[in-house]
Amino acid sequence: MARLASLLLGATLALGLLLLPAARGRALSPAEHGWMTLVLLAICGLFVHGSGFRFRARWLQRLFSPWALWPAALLSAVGFGWQAAG
Repeated sequence: MARLASLLLGATLALGLLLLPAARGRALSPAEHGWMTLVLLAICGLFVHGSGFRFRARWLQRLFSPWALWPAALLSAVGFGWQAAG
């Protein structure tokens, strides 16, 4: 169930990044670009977790767990949205 949630969250964020910046009609500022980079890294992690890939290294298992990925994805998306709105 957590893997499905990761895939859905990753797909939602990817679709949002695909549509929202283009809908604004202006270029990204350097700060927005930095936040978007963090969102893209979180999306990649969500897809890795959601696809079912299992790491052998313990620290990578912790890094790609839902407990680490979901808050990181949501915080980076909120940071990007906050920066884009202001």
